[in-house]
Amino acid sequence: MRLTYCLLRSISKRNLLKSVRVQGINFGFGDENQRLTNSRKCVIVEYSSPNIAKPFHVGHLRSTILGNFIANLYERLGWKVVRLNYLGDWGTQFGLLAVGFQRYGNEEELQADPLHHLFQIYVKINADVVDEKKEGKTMTHQAGMDAFRKMEQGDQELLKIWQRFKDISIAEYSKLYKRLGVTFTEYHSESMYNKDAMSVTDRLKETGMLQTDSEGKGYIQIETEKGIPDRVNVLKSDGTTLYITRDIAAILDRQKTFNFDKIHYVVENAQHMHFCHLCGVMNRFPGWKNRLNEDIHIKFGRIEGISTRKGNVVFLKDVLDEATTRIKASILSKKSTKIEGVDIDAVAEELGKSAIIIQDLGQRRIKNYKFSWDRIMYSTKLQYCHARLCSIERNSGLNLEEDFHDDALTTNNQAGELISHLIKFEDIIQESFDTLEPYFIVRYLDQLCDHVNSAYRTCHVKNTDPSVGQAYLQMFHASKIILSNGMILLGLHPLERM
Repeated sequence: MRLTYCLLRSISKRNLLKSVRVQGINFGFGDENQRLTNSRKCVIVEYSSPNIAKPFHVGHLRSTILGNFIANLYERLGWKVVRLNYLGDWGTQFGLLAVGFQRYGNEEELQADPLHHLFQIYVKINADVVDEKKEGKTMTHQAGMDAFRKMEQGDQELLKIWQRFKDISIAEYSKLYKRLGVTFTEYHSESMYNKDAMSVTDRLKETGMLQTDSEGKGYIQIETEKGIPDRVNVLKSDGTTLYITRDIAAILDRQKTFNFDKIHYVVENAQHMHFCHLCGVMNRFPGWKNRLNEDIHIKFGRIEGISTRKGNVVFLKDVLDEATTRIKASILSKKSTKIEGVDIDAVAEELGKSAIIIQDLGQRRIKNYKFSWDRIMYSTKLQYCHARLCSIERNSGLNLEEDFHDDALTTNNQAGELISHLIKFEDIIQESFDTLEPYFIVRYLDQLCDHVNSAYRTCHVKNTDPSVGQAYLQMFHASKIILSNGMILLGLHPLERM
């Protein structure tokens, strides 16, 4: 059973600190029996999901780090987690991009900076569409539609171009995921479900769910919440499938492959109607009525006000580079900085990543938030505190003992406040799991750092009575474990030296 805050208050401070030390990385995530029970359950978390042939835009950052957090949380609680990156690689826009590459593609530029060149082509070909539309023409747009229809029909020349774009994109995205410390169990894509989507429409016809309007578009009537249209288009008038058709095919395939208990799509607020439609359609499938979990759509707001020295079209690589550069400059500008034995570039890189993640996950996910470069150093607070706790242990001159006296912990106010805060960790984990909201953990860890820094000024491990020093060492050691557990959950790599 999970220990509640009220029950833990009755446990001695010594027993709490011993429990943290013994359980280590598992502290806060339930007992072994709970994790064993959870291991029989499967959850799919779909996150990041960029569109191929475009640089990784900062707009996908929230999905990536929020989804990574949710996957981490389920894993630490014992669930089997399928981390799924569902690439956008199908649709009319890729037919248009193929036309654009034939019109504007340059092999040397593609080799030099693949995604940037493809992005330039994308911008140019869409500008052509807009310019033609002003003149009442649709030649380029029609060419894109024709190209995509040929792709769906198996045109080998166009599919070869498309596959090349896809391979380039995955290779470039993998570099950024490595920098962020984000991993996936599976890479899927819309194109995987092209044929399955057509089979889905055949099945919809057989069950009588699919209707056709006067323009030849295929649609389904659903029951859904107030304000959401109850008609869901699943086929274009030319017979090609839509994004939601492929999503239907994908969820049917995932159930067959993984037999999941829950599924989460980590996608911004603007896609609310799409997931209402998806659930509405699935509720009409035989055996699927109310089968999907209510929190299928993990909504989040947008990042506002973010720009780099390179301009306002913001790509994640540029944000990571600039965060690293700013933090390195700040570190080197301080007279107290000691860099012996430390790779300052690696430290700055980790601090930059940590600052971006903390600034994001420290917000209520449902809301838009304004990114601030001015807060970038403050957002490294957790890393600095963890490094300080590691330093306390290294320089203590003491070994952690199996038994110790906790008298000093009851007489020092700062020690008492710190331990009272440590007690709350498991409840915070549960609250975060119930809401799939990382904000609670970020806030808790931020307060933990404040308590540690306050206790550090009065709870001296060195140059004091050994029994007192041992008690304080145990307290700081437990603080380090809990801080590290929370940081890893958020997707950070805790630094031991800075």
